[in-house]
Amino acid sequence: MSAEFAGALTQRVAILRRSADRDDLGGAAGDWSVVAGAWAALEPITAAAWGEGDLPTATPRWRAVLRVGADVAPGDRLQWRLLLLTVRTVGTDPAWPDRIALTLEEDR
Repeated sequence: MSAEFAGALTQRVAILRRSADRDDLGGAAGDWSVVAGAWAALEPITAAAWGEGDLPTATPRWRAVLRVGADVAPGDRLQWRLLLLTVRTVGTDPAWPDRIALTLEEDR
């Protein structure tokens, strides 16, 4: 892992996951709990449609980069400062096998 990459991870985030608990009616009753902490590089990205046929949205979106091995999946949340960010995509790039890239959307 290069020093340049490690030096770019300047923001501390908490990875939150919802428990699978159900209420009496079968609905999701799970609370969010911290499963891990990680160092990340975060940057805002412009609001845009997720795919063809989707309507553009004004919901702020973010891009994050973490080290490989961070236990994060789509549907999880990152807590960064006072923001809650929902993980929409998790991807890797064969050119950079030491990192994972996340696309995030602010919870409102």
